[in-house]
Formats: sequence, C-alpha cells, structure tokens
Amino acid sequence: MSQQNSQVCPWCQMEITWDEELGPEPNCPHCFNELSDYRTISIPTKRDAAIAFDEEQDDDWYRYSRAAEKYLDAQDDVPECPQCQEYMVLAGETTVEAGAFAQRPALAPLPPFLTAPFRLDVFVCSHCFTVQQRLSQKDRAAIVRRLGEEQDD
Repeated sequence: MSQQNSQVCPWCQMEITWDEELGPEPNCPHCFNELSDYRTISIPTKRDAAIAFDEEQDDDWYRYSRAAEKYLDAQDDVPECPQCQEYMVLAGETTVEAGAFAQRPALAPLPPFLTAPFRLDVFVCSHCFTVQQRLSQKDRAAIVRRLGEEQDD
C-alpha cells in the first residue's frame, strides 16, 4: 500500500495530497500555479519575535483614524463602502426640496413612490472618502406606511 504525503500550496494555501509513488504535483490542482521552488522564497523567522507595524502616534493619518473610529462607534447604522468595504461615517443630512426633484409619474392606482421634500443621510467612507447618500430612516418609514396604506384600500 502506498503512503500519501501532503503539502500546502504557497499561492492559495490549499492542502495538496499526493501519492509517494507518483511524487509531488508540479502544479497546484486548485490555482494551477507552479509548486517548484522557482518562484518561492522562504524567509526564516523566530517564532517568539513579535513583528509590529505600529503607526506613528503623531502621524496625521493615525490621529484621523482614531477620530473616525469614535464617530463610527457612536453610530447605530454603519454601512460598508461600495468601493473598498471599509466603514462609512454618517456625516450629515441633506434635504431635497420639491424644485430639485423630478419624481417619476405614479403608477395607477398607486400614489407617487417618493415625494419631495425628503431627507438623505450622507455617508463618507472613512478610508477612501467615497460619498454615498441614502433615504433617511424617517422617510423610509413614511414610504412604507404610505404605500402600505394604499394597498389596504
């Protein structure tokens, strides 16, 4: 009976099991990268050595990050940025007045989906500074209530 050996692919970290009689795989069956030593370097490290990449405490980005974390901690709703998946800070609210909003015509017999004035929550990504707007919680509840009442009639 042949013995099975295994190794871990340095590229995708998947375990590869191979038969001792056939020898090791030349390519990873998961990511198809070469498994030879040609493109792999090994860096010996001491197990008890702590590697720390601390930010400078007087760095502007460090101070900004700590302040942004405080804003995020104070929020009930913390959406993720659509660009970088970091958390977004609720920066404020903007009101859309009737003259600045062209609503879609209502579908008979329903009322218009959204009518002005309404408020938008403005979120700013704490990492890449992408800005995103979302209908305020109060106005979301008003739409649900208004359209739900129309369906009851």
